[in-house]
Amino acid sequence: MQFLIKKRHTLLLIGSMCISAILLAGCSKGGADLKPAREKTGSSWTFFRGDSGSADGVAKDVIKPPLAELWIFKARGEIRSSPVVSGKIVVFGSADEYVYALNSDNGKVFWKFRTGDQVIASPLIVKDKVYIGSYDSFFYCLDINTGKVIGKFKVGAPIKGSAATDGDKVYFGANDNKIYALKLDTLRLVWVFKAPEWVEAAPLIKDGVVYAGCDDGSLFAIDAVTAAMKWRSVTNESVYSTPVFDAGKLYFTSWDGNMYAVDAADGRHVWNTKIDEQASVSPAMSGDILIAGGMFNGDLSGVNKKTGKILWSLPTMGGFDAGPVISGDIAYVGSFDEYFYAVDIKTGKVVWRKLLKGTIRGSSAVADGVIYVGTKKGILHAFTHASK
Repeated sequence: MQFLIKKRHTLLLIGSMCISAILLAGCSKGGADLKPAREKTGSSWTFFRGDSGSADGVAKDVIKPPLAELWIFKARGEIRSSPVVSGKIVVFGSADEYVYALNSDNGKVFWKFRTGDQVIASPLIVKDKVYIGSYDSFFYCLDINTGKVIGKFKVGAPIKGSAATDGDKVYFGANDNKIYALKLDTLRLVWVFKAPEWVEAAPLIKDGVVYAGCDDGSLFAIDAVTAAMKWRSVTNESVYSTPVFDAGKLYFTSWDGNMYAVDAADGRHVWNTKIDEQASVSPAMSGDILIAGGMFNGDLSGVNKKTGKILWSLPTMGGFDAGPVISGDIAYVGSFDEYFYAVDIKTGKVVWRKLLKGTIRGSSAVADGVIYVGTKKGILHAFTHASK
């Protein structure tokens, strides 16, 4: 039997909290008196794991801490939807049922569109269109400049994950145990792939293959043209993670607490490493280092992508449901302990952090000189360089 709300969150260990408090004491904190000094770059962030095409979470911009707050925006519900950015427009969804488009310069609302239920899926931007699913079981195509509905497609259950595209079709999963492929320009149904359980993870599209995690513990490889299953790689628990692709390998986490490396050609396990008792995040990757956090113990880990060896581990006072993003040599990630962290990717040391006073469950976005992060309290924070 499936439950609407799955057991994805567990009480954190008190001992781990105490250790974390000691280790984090004294690190650089975000100061309210810091002045923003944004340097516009013109870069975008159109998919929730960045624009590289490999879902590696790496930004084009290099934004170094300490950070200063450029602006904040308050929605009426939790912001679990990871923002995306194109030009001056920042788009995200909220549990208040709205999709918002804000001005990246000041946080003012360009438009907002109300769906029929909460929106935790992250948007996808393709040219002048926004693609996003809602708990109301509709997949929407919106005009990025006006928020007007261009088209919508009804599925059989809530849509919780982001969509991905290959430029011809748009792909997404839903809680009706299906993965959908629609024509990008018309939302006409091309094919449906039937999965064993819910599909909450955002897919990765690479070289004509759709890679998608499933709540049954599988990562599927599906032919993007025919919908034929090429292979199925099995873990011990649900896969909520979007895989990172690099040099013929896929890297992702599972709710069984492991980070996995599999061969993209046949799904063969290359290695797996236990990083926590439970893990749901999409890893970030820079060079030979993979970075991902766990849900139970609340550790952020740096892992060697070739061997699976843990290079460093950073304990925090909360678990991670947000995937890290990398800017230069810094990983930015929010935690259940309500802190937004800047971590050196080579050493795992915290170089800056700021208490946002709200649980952080969505990944950040980095574009045009700004880092965006949302919280459970419905606040979207926009950070940038602090003036010297």
